Amino acid sequence: MAREDKKYSLGTLAILAGWAVTILTVFWQVAMKDATYTNSIEELEKDLTNISVRVNTTEDFRITIVESLTEIKTDLTWIKDRLDEIE
Repeated sequence: MAREDKKYSLGTLAILAGWAVTILTVFWQVAMKDATYTNSIEELEKDLTNISVRVNTTEDFRITIVESLTEIKTDLTWIKDRLDEIE
């Protein structure tokens, strides 16, 4: 009978060890998923920052183009007025 108690005890230890490994595996998977999501979020934040900088640069360039076109329009209007005076 003592032998049967010992086998049962070893079986119980094996079951507990199996559950411990299972629980540790679940914790490991959750930690890995969290790390993966954190890394993905950081990459998205970097991309967002880069896009924001590019949009600002594009907006500055657009404003420069509008200013240049306004100057050109003013010059063309002046030239047209001068030509009209000559005729």
